[in-house]
Amino acid sequence: MLSMRSLFPFAAVAILLTAAAPSQAQTIVDEWQSIKAPPPPELKPVTLSAKTTALLVMDLIKQACNEKARPRCVASIPHVAKLLAAARSSGVMVIYTLFPSPSPTTFPNPVIGDTLPDVAPKGNEPVVTSFVDKFILGDKDTGLEKMLKDKGITSVITVGTATNGAVLYTSSAAALRGFSVVVPVDGMSGTGQIVYDEQAVAYTLTHAPVLSPHITLTTTDMIKFQ
Repeated sequence: MLSMRSLFPFAAVAILLTAAAPSQAQTIVDEWQSIKAPPPPELKPVTLSAKTTALLVMDLIKQACNEKARPRCVASIPHVAKLLAAARSSGVMVIYTLFPSPSPTTFPNPVIGDTLPDVAPKGNEPVVTSFVDKFILGDKDTGLEKMLKDKGITSVITVGTATNGAVLYTSSAAALRGFSVVVPVDGMSGTGQIVYDEQAVAYTLTHAPVLSPHITLTTTDMIKFQ
């Protein structure tokens, strides 16, 4: 049997090796509570050519935009309505979007008539149906890119809900397709009472590699048409 004295060298080596080994790196989840939010991104005024700009009004329907599910969406409606009126009076192309039901048997597919009255479409304004990226539905093209390019559109304004859904993914997809993207923060709304998703998306859109040089964060009052 080994004596305590004979075990001492082995114990000492083990302690030294443990002390020398680097500590295990923490994950973002481990560090969650210690992280401080960065400074807010700068909101910039923009002047856009009415002839080459399109306003995408995304998923502002009663099923998604209501006081129970998304009160911040309801609060955004007056801002979107004001921007929509200015866009129409200037001749800006307006496009609406819907999302298909993930379970049509229990949740019927939304229709354009479900759009909230204050921001409802007029005339023959086109409608695109898809999930979070309005350029594609599954492995199919929704036709949105062609619709924009056929009209000579080079800039798109994205408003709607949810911030971490349609706004994030459609804005990113538009930027990747070469469009200049304008996102008014008072025209986007998150999925519930928590505003963190809006903060996270605002940061991502203005700091993402490749994308951010093509995306401008602003407010509806800071957008002008010429």
